[in-house]
Amino acid sequence: MRPVDPKDIELVHEAMHEPAQIARYLRAIAEGLEAGRLSLRSGERVLELHPGPLCTLELRSTLERQRVKLQIQLGWREALGAAEPALEISSK
Repeated sequence: MRPVDPKDIELVHEAMHEPAQIARYLRAIAEGLEAGRLSLRSGERVLELHPGPLCTLELRSTLERQRVKLQIQLGWREALGAAEPALEISSK
């Protein structure tokens, strides 16, 4: 069995839920963003995410033939190991 490349890990969940359940999911995502750790599980799939210090937020809303969509997309760069050293400039 070959080792799993992190780029191969994907978790997709699409289902109908009551608004109250979706609100609970969104609150858990917000708490995870603040804590710096999100743990996602769907069936046997488990994915742990570590949001970076800066995240992108994309919000898109559409209305077409009385069907409303609100898409929320979050993104960040994964840390690749040790942080880059700070830039130092001196004239001495």
